[in-house]
Amino acid sequence: MLLALMIVSAAAQPAPQQAPTIVVTGQRIQDYRDRLAACLARHCPTDEDADATLALAEALLIEGEYRESRDIVQASLGRNRRNAAAFPEPVSDLYRAHARLSHHLGFADDARRSTFGILNALQAGIPEEDYRHFTARFELSEYLIQSGNIVSARRELARLREAAQEAGRDDVVALAELRGLWFDYIAARSGEEGGRDLDAKHTLARMSQLAEPAQRMRMIGAKILLSRIHRIEGRPAEADALLAEIGRSDAGRAGRRLLFSPPYELVEHQIEPMAGAMSIRELISFSSGSGQTPDNFEGKWIDVGFWVMPDGHVSGLEILRQGSDPDWADPLIDSMRGRRYAPAAEPSYRLERYTYTADYEQVLRTRIPQRSRRARVEYIDLTTEGAAPGPPPAADASSG
Repeated sequence: MLLALMIVSAAAQPAPQQAPTIVVTGQRIQDYRDRLAACLARHCPTDEDADATLALAEALLIEGEYRESRDIVQASLGRNRRNAAAFPEPVSDLYRAHARLSHHLGFADDARRSTFGILNALQAGIPEEDYRHFTARFELSEYLIQSGNIVSARRELARLREAAQEAGRDDVVALAELRGLWFDYIAARSGEEGGRDLDAKHTLARMSQLAEPAQRMRMIGAKILLSRIHRIEGRPAEADALLAEIGRSDAGRAGRRLLFSPPYELVEHQIEPMAGAMSIRELISFSSGSGQTPDNFEGKWIDVGFWVMPDGHVSGLEILRQGSDPDWADPLIDSMRGRRYAPAAEPSYRLERYTYTADYEQVLRTRIPQRSRRARVEYIDLTTEGAAPGPPPAADASSG
């Protein structure tokens, strides 16, 4: 979701030093294997074990080896989860990687446990909450709302607001408020809580008019959410007008804020008709595929590269790498071509990984888990500095 992209970056204070860019080859992966093996042979401490594990897991993920990547992280968690009090951040990072890999592979129960584990590990070793806990609480609230558990999601956001207020982090308080308003809106739209959608829209409209510099985050976030609401409710002109306002206010700032991404549906074989109110899952997800899906999700990933032009439109989009046949990806690619980013003086290049997956679930009269009929797409940002392959092409109709 658009606001989720704001949340992770804003909650993470002066960002910790980023891991080095990985250039993966067969020999390079073997180097990572050797590094982890040497670490384990000398019974290295938890932080070194986690660093070596995550480096190898990331290299394997980039090469599409999802299951081995997850197995390696899971083994490291088995060795180190009991050491969270002494090494809270490394253990938390292991849980975060395991949750993400489990989501991509469809292991919903494991993803749930590891998402809770991210915060639990931090609390075990860092009693006073700071930006690390804030990020973990945002991740947990996202998981809960995606699971349809809006009561628990609201409760987690309330805890986050309280902790952020005590720490003097008004930016995090603002993001939690915006997230709560979005939760209210989608709950009402799904038929669970009538009337809250109007309350949420009125509050967002008021926030979108805030003019004080200290309230800029609330103002921008409110406009982003209102723009999405207008589009959901069939008022694209109003949505576009808000996006234009955000684009003008963001011009010249660092980074390229994603302002709009068209929704898409995953269409596989036979699509069942949808009836009644929109569900929470349909409202919060970019994808809303519902119908017969293939049993085999192995190797269903693509790496997509594209230029974001100075005016915010996408150009030169192409699939740079893939696992198995990407026939599932056409609606996604069409949606990406319709994105709009904030304007900037220069073009910028992005590289993104998308994985086509579905959760495993128990089926009556069998103990063998089977894939859900409801497919989805998971996302990882692979963009690094200097990742651009060459000058951007001229914008044309085929590239958005």
